[in-house]
Amino acid sequence: MEKILVPTDFSDCAKNAEKYALFLAQKIGAELVFLHVINTPVDWSKLTKEQENIFPDAKEAISQSKQKLTELLKQAESIGIKCRKVLVFNNSNEKIHRFVEDEHIDMVVMGSHGIYGFKDYILGTNTYSMLRNSIVPVFVVKNLPKKLQLEKLVFATNFREETGQTFKIVENLAEILQVKLKILYVNTPTYFLETNDIMSIGKTFLSQYANYEHEINIIDAFKEERGIIQYGEKIDADGIAVITSGKSDLKQYFSPSVTENLIGLTEMPVISIKILKK
Repeated sequence: MEKILVPTDFSDCAKNAEKYALFLAQKIGAELVFLHVINTPVDWSKLTKEQENIFPDAKEAISQSKQKLTELLKQAESIGIKCRKVLVFNNSNEKIHRFVEDEHIDMVVMGSHGIYGFKDYILGTNTYSMLRNSIVPVFVVKNLPKKLQLEKLVFATNFREETGQTFKIVENLAEILQVKLKILYVNTPTYFLETNDIMSIGKTFLSQYANYEHEINIIDAFKEERGIIQYGEKIDADGIAVITSGKSDLKQYFSPSVTENLIGLTEMPVISIKILKK
């Protein structure tokens, strides 16, 4: 975990993500890359200095953005964090995903607006797209926790075989973050199983994919999101991790909507890890 990307639009919720990213970077010794996207009326990179003066509003917005990015760098450097800034013009989702891949980003930390988590566009990029398509874990922070710590992380799972390889990534991430994984199965009326069956499936799954011993926790709830949040609050968890698929037609935790609903309904940070394709 060497590089953390922090997309920011300098809003209040983005500032929460910035502060949380600073906390994570200090915790694991990672570099921060602060990225801001600004839409310009023309392709700004092709303009001469004289041509830039034709668009005074855009020029001023760019100047202010550079200043705010510089302030973020100073804040990070003051506590010993390696960092750099990136200003992107006329964003597209593909450009952000390509940046993540080309720059070997290991995690994305971003904020979320609103009670229900999302507007169409957040922080200059489509958050739905980031959650569904990011090749690296996405850490979404809605509100900054009162106490910055990361000791207990709820990992909601359905123990399906197709999530096995991705579970290895989750376990490795927990080791890097120095956090205790609390394995959780939410037993819903739609996909109800008896406790003995859940334990049997869970133990088989963990024996095949886990490198460490894990306790299996079970909670009954009408919806996966409710069960995850109730359990997280019960144990005073510091965050929630879920595996998300790029598709929306798979059952239970595979649906991106579960992740999106979680972000809207809980105050805890949520980590979304995209399922590995076979």
